[in-house]
Amino acid sequence: MIKDKQKPLVSIITATFNSEKTIKDAIESLLNQTYPNIEYIIIDGKSSDNTISIIDFYVAKFIEKNIIFKFLSEKDNGIADAWNKGIKLATGEIIGMLNSDDWFEANSITYAVELLNTQKPELSYGICKKVNSKKEVTQVINRNFNPKKIYLNFGFSHTTCFVTKKAYDEVGVFNTNYKIAIDTDFLLRFFKQGFVFKKCKNITYMRLGGVSTKFKKTALVEYEKALKDNGFNLALILFFGLIKRGIFIIQKLK
Repeated sequence: MIKDKQKPLVSIITATFNSEKTIKDAIESLLNQTYPNIEYIIIDGKSSDNTISIIDFYVAKFIEKNIIFKFLSEKDNGIADAWNKGIKLATGEIIGMLNSDDWFEANSITYAVELLNTQKPELSYGICKKVNSKKEVTQVINRNFNPKKIYLNFGFSHTTCFVTKKAYDEVGVFNTNYKIAIDTDFLLRFFKQGFVFKKCKNITYMRLGGVSTKFKKTALVEYEKALKDNGFNLALILFFGLIKRGIFIIQKLK
């Protein structure tokens, strides 16, 4: 891949911890991107399995593809802390988060770059395809963001988002007090400042069984906390919280 210095540099951050079963898909999807100007940052939480050996194997391929590669392995204070370390190391004008369980479709970064204005605080969101252990698509999330439904959800998955560096400069980084609704708090702060969510056509594949999937009830509580912390209407938080709990119960009964 020939680097085009006229195109904005895009930094992709992956947080890993004992991710030997899934990290290959994330890395290879990054290597297969059609976009030519990428910086890849892996923040590892001191993995004790083969994660680091797998990452080491791909270093030569990053060099071959002319991808700037940065790697840090040390104990961290959770996903938010890892992401923040990645943002600190990032030099790109656009930043994307690629979870170690997930992978991008080949044109993902290209589509985001075409849509975002790097001179403004902007955020794009795309299409999320949830997959099972056999990589079969079980659900497609492809809705438009509706601010009227913000008490329920954003209608898109954070793993599909790309954010300009200027947005992080304006909104700040991730709050380490959250363990699951890390992205929710950031997105709410972004929304409160009046910045626009842009719909993009990039696709991210997301494995079922991640943190948010395993701890749905805790995620619901943290979502409500993030709404409260960011000054949203308490009565509406309680009202929509009851609706979400009802949906949660119905889903468990199925």
